[in-house]
Amino acid sequence: MKAIFLSLAASTATICNGFCQEAPTKTDDISPAMAAVTANDRAYEEAYAKADLAALVGFFTEDAEYTSDDGRNFSGRASIEACLKEAFSDKKGAKIAITADSVKLITPEVAVEKGSTTVIGADGESESLYTAIHVKKDGKWKISQLIETPMPETTPTERLSVLSWLIGSWEEADKEAGVTVHSTYSWARGGSFITRNVTVKRGDDSVLEGWQIIGWDPLEEKIRSWTFDDGGGFSGGLWTRDGDRWLVRETGTAADGSRTSADQTLSRAGDDKFFWESGNRTLDGDPQPGIGRIEIKRVKGE
Repeated sequence: MKAIFLSLAASTATICNGFCQEAPTKTDDISPAMAAVTANDRAYEEAYAKADLAALVGFFTEDAEYTSDDGRNFSGRASIEACLKEAFSDKKGAKIAITADSVKLITPEVAVEKGSTTVIGADGESESLYTAIHVKKDGKWKISQLIETPMPETTPTERLSVLSWLIGSWEEADKEAGVTVHSTYSWARGGSFITRNVTVKRGDDSVLEGWQIIGWDPLEEKIRSWTFDDGGGFSGGLWTRDGDRWLVRETGTAADGSRTSADQTLSRAGDDKFFWESGNRTLDGDPQPGIGRIEIKRVKGE
């Protein structure tokens, strides 16, 4: 049990701040409530870090019903308190981050909140979605029913969607050398990878071909790429995002067995242009000259 449901306690007190005065009758008038939820959630996160069990239990009604994200049901404060105690024993020193997505007033005495929480502990992070029904009793809002569900798993396609702008054909040209580099990025069948085909030409003659596969690494929790050239060389890289810039740290092996490394940087400049540069280049550990910024443009109509 990941103790995700503890976050709703904060939301209960928050809704009280937003609605304890004359409650609005319009269900779409939720902006003040959302502002209150956000402010009180921050205070709740502090209380959670202190593992204040008594305060947390007090946010539930005496007959509250709770369904955890693993399908267990708890009825009443005593049962919920036992569950909370178990959660804290499993998550010592844990912290919680709360995101309230919506608060909808059904009647002046009933409100529904939906959102997500992230529990951060020594063993990593866990996320859940929740729906809570809050009722106003004696001038205070308390949770009468809470249903927690697992966070849907993010697919590889969704992970790679941040690079979907690359899909299509791109070209760079060195007019002095008479060299052009043509790249085509496509979604692989099933959408779990992006593939890139590269052709380097001098005039009309092809002098180099390469292939790249870009995918999500669930162990590193980063985007990873594998690159191969027709001469027998290959490399692998991990991608790190900084806004519209991507840093790709690559290490590889050339066809003759020598070891290579480089930091490649892609900087997006709109839908039809990005810049590429390469630094920190080495060959068998020896520093090599970097490659300055190159402008790469989208090929229209392909």
